[in-house]
Amino acid sequence: MNYASVVRVLSLLMLIVAGAAVLGAGIAAAAGETAQVIAFGATALGITVAAASVILLTPSPKRKARASDGLAVVILWWLLVPLATAMPFVFGVANSSPVTAIHEAASCLTTTGDTMIRVTGAHWPVSLIYWRGALHILGAFAALVTAAGVFAAINLGGPGVHRTVLFTLPESSFFDAMPRIVWPVSIMLTVSTLMITVALLVLGVEPGRALGDAVSVITTGLVHPDALTRPPGTIGVSVVLGVGLYLGALGLAFWLPFRQRSWSAIVQDPEIMIFGFFVILFAGAAVLVGVAAGDSLAWSISTMSTSGMPLTSPEVASRIPLTVYVMPCLIGGSALAAAGGIKLARVVVLAQRAGQEFQQLGYRRSIVTFRFRDRELDERSVIGVWVYFVAYVLAVFVFVIGFSFAGHGFDDSIRLSIGGLTSSGALIAGTAEKMGPGGEVLLIIAMLLGRLEILTLLPALSLSFWRG
Repeated sequence: MNYASVVRVLSLLMLIVAGAAVLGAGIAAAAGETAQVIAFGATALGITVAAASVILLTPSPKRKARASDGLAVVILWWLLVPLATAMPFVFGVANSSPVTAIHEAASCLTTTGDTMIRVTGAHWPVSLIYWRGALHILGAFAALVTAAGVFAAINLGGPGVHRTVLFTLPESSFFDAMPRIVWPVSIMLTVSTLMITVALLVLGVEPGRALGDAVSVITTGLVHPDALTRPPGTIGVSVVLGVGLYLGALGLAFWLPFRQRSWSAIVQDPEIMIFGFFVILFAGAAVLVGVAAGDSLAWSISTMSTSGMPLTSPEVASRIPLTVYVMPCLIGGSALAAAGGIKLARVVVLAQRAGQEFQQLGYRRSIVTFRFRDRELDERSVIGVWVYFVAYVLAVFVFVIGFSFAGHGFDDSIRLSIGGLTSSGALIAGTAEKMGPGGEVLLIIAMLLGRLEILTLLPALSLSFWRG
């Protein structure tokens, strides 16, 4: 392990978090929120002192960083940032504890968006709404850069489902290649958020709400604490939010060919095509249980994106059976998006491989191959997808057992485990409020494990990984 590179890069990332906290302190000061000024100030100061000290005291790296060093940065970032950003959720709010505050930070960073904090008079401080949005953006940015860079380099979970034209392994240090990913992701998030914000403003949405909802749909999260109970208001707003969720769920899978003006690639991309197929499929399932066609389509888009933001009436979600509700959450969005779930690319590969098995039933000695995004996949690649799928199912089972021991019924345990692992805040909502500190810790672990795509933590459990 190249510790010098790891801690220096991690410290630089933490300084970005500190900068976001400084802006939060300014917003709190302008809004007259004294407790939050102190909380944000202490957060910014603490992170800055710690990160700057590490940078100044750590010698320059003497050898090249590798992809495993990038993975170490990712693991440490997701474990440390929820702790570092929790303080604003402790001060100035009612019924909050350190564990609840860490849950709030982890929920926002993983773009799950569920909240267990209750504030006096149900009126959230403006600075905390900002902080929820800032953490959503930081989390989505980290997820996208990690997927397109670190996961692509180590080929996590299958046949290069994270690979893009943005990243190739450099001959120099691994981190030298990251700016090629950072800038396109930054532009995508900024431009998409601004477009949705402007569209909502034109439709008459209040500016603060418009910006918060735009961040929610692009990051597939829930910035406003009341997002699950507030209807869009008009059909136009619903359509704009639906388009935003569609773009957020596809992420770089849509943005890269759009940037290159490769319209045929957009139409033919397997993840884009399968996303549309599943949206229609689950909308049809909702129609079968008595939901109107328009409401069914809106619910399907929202749930497939793993956001759950209501695009029509909030009561629609309560009419969907749990067995139907969890399926789009488990599938999720693109492998190159902030949406959670198993990911569409892996579903495509598994479906293709299953189809080949049926074709070979009568011709056991035949040799078949298939391609994914113009790459021919061998059996080893498919095994990688199967391993990831089995690990995901096993993780769901383990967390269901864990929440059951924490005192939750079977349905609630299903909601909490799948909701946490897939970053689906709407699936968790209401259920998480019933849990104690032990359940909160378990839910935090589930959210972080889901964002790390489960298999990432396996190398971290080996001492040789940190010694290498």
